Amino acid sequence: MEKSTKCAVCYKSFRPSICVDCVNRGLNEYKVKLDSLKSLREVSYFRLSGLLVTKEKAISQRCWKELQNEKLAKLREKLQLQVEKLQQSKNTFRSLSRNLKERYGIIESTNVALEESRVHQLENHYSDTIGNHYLVYIDLTSERLYKQALVMKQICKLFPLSRVTVEGQNKDGSSVQYDQICNALLPQGLNPLSVPPKELAASLGYMVQLLNLVVHKLSVPALHNLGFAGSCSRIWERDSYWNSYPSSPSNGYPLFVPIHDHYSFEEKSSWTGRDTTNFGVTSLKSDGSIEEDYHDLDLDVVSLSSASPHSVETFRNLQQGIAHLKQSVAHLTVYGYRSLSLEVPSGTSTFETFAKLLATLSSLKEVQSGLSLGLSR
Repeated sequence: MEKSTKCAVCYKSFRPSICVDCVNRGLNEYKVKLDSLKSLREVSYFRLSGLLVTKEKAISQRCWKELQNEKLAKLREKLQLQVEKLQQSKNTFRSLSRNLKERYGIIESTNVALEESRVHQLENHYSDTIGNHYLVYIDLTSERLYKQALVMKQICKLFPLSRVTVEGQNKDGSSVQYDQICNALLPQGLNPLSVPPKELAASLGYMVQLLNLVVHKLSVPALHNLGFAGSCSRIWERDSYWNSYPSSPSNGYPLFVPIHDHYSFEEKSSWTGRDTTNFGVTSLKSDGSIEEDYHDLDLDVVSLSSASPHSVETFRNLQQGIAHLKQSVAHLTVYGYRSLSLEVPSGTSTFETFAKLLATLSSLKEVQSGLSLGLSR
């Protein structure tokens, strides 16, 4: 039997609890029941929330899988289309390659036939034409060489260049060999003191004019710029071999003794070493290269006992000018002999070798023999 929670008065009266204790007791019992039901409700709510979250995740995963499956299906269809297109392109490429190979074979066979036909025509029909052109070339070359020989012969008559022996020039009275042009002695080596100043200026001026004529008539490259002014000629260095302009128009080297230094050189200076002949550009090597020795450009070979600093500087510039002039002569000589397919003579001075080249160019027979030797090579 259920135990009553009411007091005796309230129980016997068969009425709701009206006393304070019974009311409080009933309220406490209801509160306990409500708290238990609330906790049960919260537990059920959390359980239901977890089940709902799990269900939502499962639904989202199922939707994602379905979406990915749709994408994969589309990609498979696209891949299948691309494979079919690739296969079709391969088939087209194979057919085009086959056609190209066939066409290349036809073109190659046609080229071979054309080459054989061309060789046959050259052998049978054009040999006479080639021979005629060669003969025309030989005739034109011979005519050019003939006219060139006439011009060079006239130049050699205007500027005779030879080797002479002068008696009593050394201290012991023995003879000395000089190169001369137009009866004017050229300096020995790079020594401007080996000949009188007036004769030095005249001979170097003649040589400058001779070089200008030869360079112009033979159309050969010049190593330096040469300015002819009679006995006051000058020479300039170029910036480069391909630039025909001088490096500095005001810095030319004189090929003469200036007037203000002429008498100081003659009267106030005691010149020694007039027989010096073994320094500077004096000859060409057997292989055609130039013998250059510039360590003797100093004033050790001569003694200017009472010359002014300006005169010493003039002497140095004159030596440099003579060196550059001989360089131009040597390079022109080597160029001329190489153009004729001839060897450069060895054991002779620069001017003597140049004179031999001019004599060779003046002789039509020697020029034609050199040309024939070059053509045979």
